[in-house]
Order: sequence, then structure tokens, then C-alpha cells
Amino acid sequence: MNLYYTGICQLLDGNKALKGEGYYVKTDDNRLLYSESAQETKTVTFQDLEDALFEGCKKIINNFSISKNNTDVYAFNLYADEYNSFYVYMNTIAGLENTVKKHYPNYSDEQIQSLKYNQGDFAFQFYPSDMGEVASTVEGFERMASDLSYEDEETEEFSSDDVPVVAYEKKIFKDGHYLAALNVVKRLAEADAFSNLNKTEDFIYYAATGHDYNDYSLVMRKTIDPELFYQCFPDLRVKDEEFKSILVQQANNSVEECLDYWVEAFKSEFNEKSPYQYTKTEYNVFLSLERYGRELAKECVSRLHQKLGDGLEDNLDEIFIYVKALEFVVHNSDDEIKNSCKLILETLDNESDEISVSISKDIKEILNAA
Repeated sequence: MNLYYTGICQLLDGNKALKGEGYYVKTDDNRLLYSESAQETKTVTFQDLEDALFEGCKKIINNFSISKNNTDVYAFNLYADEYNSFYVYMNTIAGLENTVKKHYPNYSDEQIQSLKYNQGDFAFQFYPSDMGEVASTVEGFERMASDLSYEDEETEEFSSDDVPVVAYEKKIFKDGHYLAALNVVKRLAEADAFSNLNKTEDFIYYAATGHDYNDYSLVMRKTIDPELFYQCFPDLRVKDEEFKSILVQQANNSVEECLDYWVEAFKSEFNEKSPYQYTKTEYNVFLSLERYGRELAKECVSRLHQKLGDGLEDNLDEIFIYVKALEFVVHNSDDEIKNSCKLILETLDNESDEISVSISKDIKEILNAA
């Protein structure tokens, strides 16, 4: 179970806003500082980064379109990974055939179909350095993100004695680069940016996060027509139907029964009940539970009171499931539910351990959003 990826899905599905006020500022002595406001230096907002990626991808596409490789292009992918790096992948039928011949000569047709959309085996890979004039903006983000990974979440604050060189909006670094990539792919299609490519009839364009279950269950479907998606990935039509069948079976179940089922299913992605068996994620499950509304919120709050009373260490996975489920429905809850959440916060705020502080922070954010 990894609920971090559920948060990414919420963001990419429009159910969660980017978080993070202020700016990260690089100084002339190569320090990374935090500032509440923009300084008098080059400033890059989320929109600036998205625009740079958009122009950079157009540059890559245009350059490819005038190359000798522009024949039977069947896929374009803008990949934003967990290390805050961007890559552009494209492949052609000839590129696929060469890869199979060189590395996978004994593959069956079914294996080749699976290989066809594996970016790691694409013949053409491009980097921000290939994006022309906007490369510095994208590469600057990547460098700052790399520096931040070695810093505490709260960096030292910028002062009047510091000399700024560049500033990037903080919210870009809270998974914002995934959203930027998805937005860019949508914009490329709207701008008819793929028109100069010699495309196959089943050409697809999509963003990716590097988490296959998120990508196949949500992200790729944001830009690929459903029937074309099933044409490219026929096994997912079957898995979609199987998952729908599970949800239909649960239609008349109580909220308690559904929670019990999915808490058990979340214990391992190899569990026979796991949504991963259907190439779905925890996010798909939480969406299916939204129908319970206040009932779900009330049950989650009740279970949180119980689990917190039984001790944190032995119940962490369940606690985080109930907190996340609460996030999906608390906005439709009444004062009784919200007051019960505040009682939970009082219990947690009496503790100083890192886990209690983390859970308390999550619940406070949920209440503030409500």
C-alpha cells in the first residue's frame, strides 16, 4: 500500500490543488533558501515551467518531423519521474522492429505487444537539453529539485543580505511537475503539434509518472480515446470489466463491509483482492467509496478513535487508510463529524512523536479543505 500515489492521482484528476506557498531561491553563493514572496530576480512559476515544457516539446517534435526517422510514429510520451526529471519518448514501427530484432528475437506476438509501449525500449529518447531556448528553465527546475532532496523540508529563510539568482514557485516541487507534464500533453494535442509527424492510425500521446498502475488506470486515459486505449491495451478492457464486477457485487454492501474488504485488499498488491490485480489503484477504490458520503466519514472517524486508542504502531496502515478515505468525503459531512475529527486532533496533539504529528497534520489539512 502506498497512499502517496493516491495523492498524485487526486491532483491529476482535478480533485486536489497544488500545495506550497512561497518560493525557493538560489543565491549567488549557491545556497537554497525559502522566501514568502518573489524576489527581484528571475522567477519561475508553475505556469512558466508548463509553458517552457510545452515549447520544448514542440521543438523536439518539429525537429523529429524533419528527420529521416519520421515514419510510422505510433507513440509520444512526456515522462515526469519521481526524481523530478523530464524525458520525451517517441517510437516508430521501424524502431520497435529493430529493438525486437536486436534484444528480443524470441519474443511472441503477445510479448511484442507489451514491449511496444514500454518507454525504456523506445528507440528515441530526448532530454530537456534538446528543448532549445527553454532548456534552461526546465533544467533549472531539475537541478533545484535535486538540491531540495538533500535539504530539510523547511529550508533557511531568505534575508535582505542574500543575493538571489533565481526563484522557483514552491508548489511546483509538491508533485506539480506531474501536473505540468499532463497539462502539456493536452496542450500539444489542442495546438495540433503532432500534425507534422508521419503517424500510424493507432498513434497515441500521453503523459506518464513512472508508476505503471497510476499511468494505466488514470493518466494515460486522460489523453487517449477509450476505444483506441483498448485497441492498444486489449487486456485492460478485460481487467476493467472484472473490476466493475467487483464493485457491482459490493453495491448493496454496508459501509462497514466495504471498508473491511478493501482494508484487507490493501495489505499487499499481490493479495487476490488487491485492486492492482485489475491494474487499478487505491485511488480507484476511494472513488468507489465516495457513494457512502456521510456514512463513510462517520465510520472512518469511529475507527480512527478506536485504532488510536489501541496504539499507533500496530495500526498505522489502517489509520492512514481511514484518514485518506475521510479526505474524499469530509466536505459533505456535518458539524458532528468535524467535531469528532477535532477530538481526534486533541488526542494526537498531546503526543510529540513524529507519527502522531504527521497524522494530525493530515487531518488538519482535510478539515481546512472542508
